[in-house]
Amino acid sequence: MRRGCGATRAVLAAVVVLPVAACAPAGGPTGATASASETAEVRAEASCLVPEVLRALALEPLPVPTASTAPVDRGTPPEGFVADTVLVCGRGEPLRDSAGTWHSVTSTRLEGDLTELLRLVERRATPEPCATGPAPQVWLVDALDDAVLLPEALACAGDGDAVDGALADLDVVRRTEEPVVLAVPADVDALGPGAPGARAAAP
Repeated sequence: MRRGCGATRAVLAAVVVLPVAACAPAGGPTGATASASETAEVRAEASCLVPEVLRALALEPLPVPTASTAPVDRGTPPEGFVADTVLVCGRGEPLRDSAGTWHSVTSTRLEGDLTELLRLVERRATPEPCATGPAPQVWLVDALDDAVLLPEALACAGDGDAVDGALADLDVVRRTEEPVVLAVPADVDALGPGAPGARAAAP
């Protein structure tokens, strides 16, 4: 995927490499595969901080989510929904601030010719379970910022490579990173590289 100039919070800096949690066991969360053939509810806006996205990325939701707490209905776009851009949510680099080191989520806005991506979505094929780690979570967004959250495993095996290729052909408009889970508190960091859970930053 072509890289754009990401807007990352200035007060945060990537300093350590933390293990990425494995994705859900084969079959994924209950109803994940069934949602592939269902029509999704249109949301007022797309967000990478909704609990459904964070869980799919093996990140615990924030204690007080910044996005709406109403459940997000996944699936394919309803008739009449015209996608204009795409928001892709993925696990970001570890970030540090005064509180410590955080796991983060990366939000990437893409634009371009969505024809191939929409063709894959409209096939309504049942995605295969993730086997190698959390798949990127994909929102379709229209010109008014209304959005549809696609099935959780859309970018996994089966059609996953084709979906990844379709996303890679789009242009990056904006990329941001948000801290979501405090992985290593500052007081643990202060104990030095030998502290439980602490790892030295790369040179």
